[in-house]
Amino acid sequence: MFMMSPRPRITRRAMQRYRQETRERQGGGGPFDVEIREFGMTPRVESTIYRTEAPPEVAALLGAGDVVVRARRMFADDVPLQIASSYIPADIAEGTVLEQQNTGAGGLISRMAELGYTQVRMAEHITVRPPTTDEADFFTMSSDERVFVIRHVGYTAEGRAVEAALQTLPTHHWELDYEWDVEPGT
Repeated sequence: MFMMSPRPRITRRAMQRYRQETRERQGGGGPFDVEIREFGMTPRVESTIYRTEAPPEVAALLGAGDVVVRARRMFADDVPLQIASSYIPADIAEGTVLEQQNTGAGGLISRMAELGYTQVRMAEHITVRPPTTDEADFFTMSSDERVFVIRHVGYTAEGRAVEAALQTLPTHHWELDYEWDVEPGT
């Protein structure tokens, strides 16, 4: 049976993690890299990149059939903390740095901006469920524990969805933080 580690939960600050100054901080390779380093841990990502036909849910979000997938297994101090797959329309990613292992400072969001696809709006839908067998094995957790599943979509100023990501995180390692300003008088 899995023993919970004494380490504190990692706070995923959704309203800050996608800002350019955050994701590129000190040469960070994207939001996960910066978050983990800020908690004093060493991030590591194992990536598989390939082209395929989008699953129906992703195709509906992106309005695209062919996609480049960046499937990642993510660790902090060699502890498995996240499974994430980003789907990018092939007409954007094909033949670009988005198909390479290392996308550089700021990760794929910064590279997309350089390609003319700046993400100005993000939407996230979060559910909680038991882990699949593969997830339970990867995270070393029991089927009685739970994972967050975050469906993240990034949009350009023109309203085009240019990235859909499915992120799975064990709830015992993470806390999700959402903070925003409310317009005066509302």
